[in-house]
Amino acid sequence: MSPPGGSTPITPGTMIGRYRLERRLGAGAMGEVFLGIDDGLGRRAALKLLGKQHLKNDTLRERFLREARAIARLAHPNLIIIFEAGEHGDRPYYAMELLEGGDTMQLLSEQRVLTPGVVASIGAQAAGGLAEAERGGITHRDVKPSNLGITGRGVIKVTDFGLAKSSAREQSLTGKGLVVGTADYIAPEQARGDKLDGRTDVYSLGCTLYHLLAGRPPYRRDDGSAVQSYMDVIYEHLRSPVPDIRAVLPDIDGRLYDLLTSSMAKSPDDRPTLDHLAAGLQAVAGRLRGEIPRLSKRALASAADLENKTTAVDRPARIRPVVTTVADGPMSARLVDSEPEPGSEADSDGASGDSDSIDRAVRRFSPRWPRAVVAVAALAAALLLVARLLG
Repeated sequence: MSPPGGSTPITPGTMIGRYRLERRLGAGAMGEVFLGIDDGLGRRAALKLLGKQHLKNDTLRERFLREARAIARLAHPNLIIIFEAGEHGDRPYYAMELLEGGDTMQLLSEQRVLTPGVVASIGAQAAGGLAEAERGGITHRDVKPSNLGITGRGVIKVTDFGLAKSSAREQSLTGKGLVVGTADYIAPEQARGDKLDGRTDVYSLGCTLYHLLAGRPPYRRDDGSAVQSYMDVIYEHLRSPVPDIRAVLPDIDGRLYDLLTSSMAKSPDDRPTLDHLAAGLQAVAGRLRGEIPRLSKRALASAADLENKTTAVDRPARIRPVVTTVADGPMSARLVDSEPEPGSEADSDGASGDSDSIDRAVRRFSPRWPRAVVAVAALAAALLLVARLLG
């Protein structure tokens, strides 16, 4: 039972299912993540709870649990594991694998440079997990460095299926009519609102691997420091040639170059399948001896401390991803923030490594702005994108 007038209180020591909460790992616009201990099994887990501000929103409650179910029915060494899901009082929750090795964005931030062998190993494991998701009818739609978590033993785990789409049901976990993703890694067909499949994840993974190799996303300006708008980056994904990684790494392995370049092809028909990409990258990783390094304890502690002090609302961001809604009748647009991937800044949702873009989505414009101003700005952005596409 919920206490009158409020949600069930969550404090250290609270029992949720089999798990005793120890501390909060992070919080965002959609919910909170806690460290939990299963005393019976001696197992540590990350518990994600829907935020109290969303408890009266039936759509968000269902979306939250659908995400848990989507992940739970997938089984692969490179996919995050869901242990249980349910409700604690009036708050939906699920318990998932605790990733104690951070994520690849944090790894890049600490290492500064990742070798081609390491990046090939990361890519091979991620592609293998995504291929299994595709076989299960799931397209991830938001592959990026912070969504590739790392276990304590250096195994890559694909996390954050909050934007996933089930092809079997043709039902997005984020709702109908949405174009979603993170601008730095979004596939052209995804930006256009076309039909998506596993090849969409191939493109985003290719952009992710480019970022890990070059130290910046593929369509950022050379120094990676200048402010770029969502529209600028989306336009590059839609129209500009695939950037040549050899401008950054002139001696890159030829097979790795071919796989990376073909993965970022504008047309889905020109990209490799996830299985083909996984096999090719695995062969490169074996030849180049790509062993994934571990994050230092200091880096992990710093990331955890930052997460406890900073939420998605007040983290700095140089680029804002956008969710566009096409309504019945005239085109309209609704702009929201999804977690950015700025240069070398880490992007994580606590030690769980489940960054959960849609879970932490917040409105791009401050609530103090009048709704009419927001609507006009959103419509102008949509019309500008249409004009560029037609031009």
